[in-house]
Amino acid sequence: MKIDRWVENASEYFNPILVKETRQALKSRQFAVTFALVLVTSWLWSVFAIFINYPQILYASAGPLLLVGYLDILLFPLVVIIPFTAFRSLAAEREDGTFELLSISTLNPRQIIWGKLISAIVQMMVYFSAIAPCIAFTYLLRGIDIITIGYALTVVFLLSVVLSASGLMLACVSRKRQWQSALSVIVIILYLIAFISALTACYGLILESTEWRAYNHPDFWMATLMLWSYSFSMLFLLIELAAAQITFESENRSAGVRRMLLIQHFVILGWMIYWCLRAPQESFFLETCVMLLCLTWGIAGIFMNGESTVLSPRIKRSIPLSAVERVWTNWLLPGPGRGYLFIMTCLFNVGIVSIFVLFINSFQGLSYSDFIESTRYTYGMLLYPACYLGLGRVMVALISKYFRVDIYLSAFLHFFLLLGGMMLPVILQIMTRNGYSNFPHITNPLWFYFRGSSRGSFLGSDEVTLVLILGSVAMVFFFLVNLGISSKELVPQRETNTKYLPDQAVDIPQTIEDDADPLA
Repeated sequence: MKIDRWVENASEYFNPILVKETRQALKSRQFAVTFALVLVTSWLWSVFAIFINYPQILYASAGPLLLVGYLDILLFPLVVIIPFTAFRSLAAEREDGTFELLSISTLNPRQIIWGKLISAIVQMMVYFSAIAPCIAFTYLLRGIDIITIGYALTVVFLLSVVLSASGLMLACVSRKRQWQSALSVIVIILYLIAFISALTACYGLILESTEWRAYNHPDFWMATLMLWSYSFSMLFLLIELAAAQITFESENRSAGVRRMLLIQHFVILGWMIYWCLRAPQESFFLETCVMLLCLTWGIAGIFMNGESTVLSPRIKRSIPLSAVERVWTNWLLPGPGRGYLFIMTCLFNVGIVSIFVLFINSFQGLSYSDFIESTRYTYGMLLYPACYLGLGRVMVALISKYFRVDIYLSAFLHFFLLLGGMMLPVILQIMTRNGYSNFPHITNPLWFYFRGSSRGSFLGSDEVTLVLILGSVAMVFFFLVNLGISSKELVPQRETNTKYLPDQAVDIPQTIEDDADPLA
């Protein structure tokens, strides 16, 4: 068969991890059992749904009901089985020690992660092809349009791909078997929660609500484009995180992650600008995007604060000589000091862009009071990650003088800092027997977010003014302290020690003259 020979020859050019993982997955007992269950369950649901709706199914619209059932059947392998299989495929290699063979091969870390992810995508396509006739059958039963079917399948596919990438990222967290066992339980619980949430969303969006299907409205497709762009940025960020964890320690692990964080930053910021200018009197888009950016940079900063301050000679050799190039590449080098300033720069960028958008909207119907309230809300939200990360960076620097601090210890430290900031006002409130309405929970970011989102008179209250004043003082103080702590590591020098430079080629004479040969 010409097609078989062509496919076999083409497979020689594919990623070898993709070929190996796909062959193992499709020949495994787990895949055979799951695939058979999907087929049998789909057949049983078809018979049962037709039976309970007969004879109404001959003239009534039964397509949405059957589509929800088929999607629920499809969601289990796509949201639970395939992502967990991707997680275990990489975790098992790190546990058994077979990953070392991959690490010394010609494949770079991104190719390893992409090979395993595309293998998971191939399995998804097999499940989609198996249930495709059943889903096509729902279109013939009326009540559902082809755009809704395609949209639902696309969202399910994108969800499965992102969850598979998250599984690969979590598989790189630890190499120890006991930690991997505990992490496996946590991962399967998270995937089951995602599965139940997806079931609820399918039932509500297909059977209960139809208002969202505004296919003739341009805002619907712009919202879809926003969802896809953010999902793809998250997908590539997860891939970079997974690749960074399996990269050698002497390599620059932070460059790819920080690039993707910056891309995701501008994706969110771009959509915030679009929707705020599209609806100048609505504050929901600004509040949501600012909260999302604060959360993104807050989580990123927790791990950046735990990075090592020491740069390997390999990284130092990559530092450019040009001052202009060093200004840009300096932020991509690992290190808590550079990471902290990188995040502070991005938070400052969020504040400037938000105020600029609000200023433009003030000429398009945004009232002066709404402008002031949105500005106070934006600035207040940005103060929380700036202050907590600044305090966390100082504490990590002090602890690192006595103990070795890694990203996991930094994560625990920042978690307890945040937990303390949320619980301290509650403890003081209980001790003083004070009411909630007149007690300031200024150290709790959730308190500020939920009360600020509800608007009312909160954003103009003295509590918010206290947050802005004390937060500004704390932010400037921690910034200056961190600037002094990190002054030596902010601008590293290029490696010039010949001991760590690559060996220079030695000129070897091509021929030996006869008169120079003593034995001639």
